[in-house]
Amino acid sequence: RYKIPLGVVAVYAASNFPLAFSVPGGDTASALAAGCPVVVKAHPDHPATSELCAALLRRAAADTGLPEGVLGLVHGFRSGLDLVEHPLITAAGFTGSVRGGRALYDAAAARPHPIPFHGELGSLNPVVITEAAAGERAEQIGAGLAGSMTLGVGQFCVKPGLVLAPEGERGDRLLTSLTAAVSDTEAGVLLDRRMRDAFLDGVRTRAQLPGVQAPVTPGAGGEHTVSAGFLTVPAARLATEGPHDILLEECFGPVTVLARYADEAEITAVLARLPGNLTATLHLGEAESAGSDDEGRGARLLAGLTPLAGRVVVNGWPTGVAVAPAQHHGGPYPATTSTATSVGATAIERWLRPVAYQDTPPALLPPELREENPLGLPRRVNGRPAGA
Repeated sequence: RYKIPLGVVAVYAASNFPLAFSVPGGDTASALAAGCPVVVKAHPDHPATSELCAALLRRAAADTGLPEGVLGLVHGFRSGLDLVEHPLITAAGFTGSVRGGRALYDAAAARPHPIPFHGELGSLNPVVITEAAAGERAEQIGAGLAGSMTLGVGQFCVKPGLVLAPEGERGDRLLTSLTAAVSDTEAGVLLDRRMRDAFLDGVRTRAQLPGVQAPVTPGAGGEHTVSAGFLTVPAARLATEGPHDILLEECFGPVTVLARYADEAEITAVLARLPGNLTATLHLGEAESAGSDDEGRGARLLAGLTPLAGRVVVNGWPTGVAVAPAQHHGGPYPATTSTATSVGATAIERWLRPVAYQDTPPALLPPELREENPLGLPRRVNGRPAGA
């Protein structure tokens, strides 16, 4: 058994990372590493940058003995649909909105020969802060949350968008720290006018809900900029279906929602209503982290967050991803449309399929599977590591 490339892969570039998730980004790199040619659908926010990057990649292909056509680039809305429906496309990778990604996912599934569609669509990235954690380091957590939610003007796909924090004096200290840190954040520019308008409409709609307050009001910072802020709401408002459900949806930009809970039952009720996410974060007290608290709260909350996300962070912040073998950048729908990762070494697996050879004469086997291992590859033979 070994794995072979699927074929030509379509990559849909992201708006918020013109390099890391666009023409030369992780989807393209992992597909090329798997042996698959790539056709990128450029994002309309940076067409010239996309053309420049594509030209550099084609030059690099030629320099290493590959045909320049190993990477193609197309522009335009219609080309995105044409690409996913083209009979030579064997798989697709997408980073973008739920609406756009779902439309392409459905088109990929509706083909006469459906293809895998690995889409990253959207994520709320919930955070749970226990009373013990807030009591021990409220100021540190508040400052860290401010830095994470405003990083890149809140345009990271793993920005924490919902934070469950305790009521009472400990939670008040955290809120005071968060207020000070967010207030010191300078206004910034979003990726385009459309996103700025969506951000302003989103925070306006959310701030008008009953029981919602804005200790630091997010909104327009200037003619082209937006200012960071956050909203607070009693967690009980989110525990049942109603008009506050919009607070459980991603709002792209420098804003987060602080839901104040009275007890663990409210945490559980809110988490039960959340869809899939890229990340989930848990801040614990010292005893909870060590598993030595009498209630076993740390383990219980960790178990509750695990079904919600592909990456669970404890006593840290989710913004940023490391390109490492253990990385997982994906999660249950609608965070992604598959169980694969778009970052890290195992991202290559998306563009490969296994083939097993049974009772095949040794002379006819691919070199990778011959007994003498002419390519010197690391392999598993009869269940045991061998080769290399």
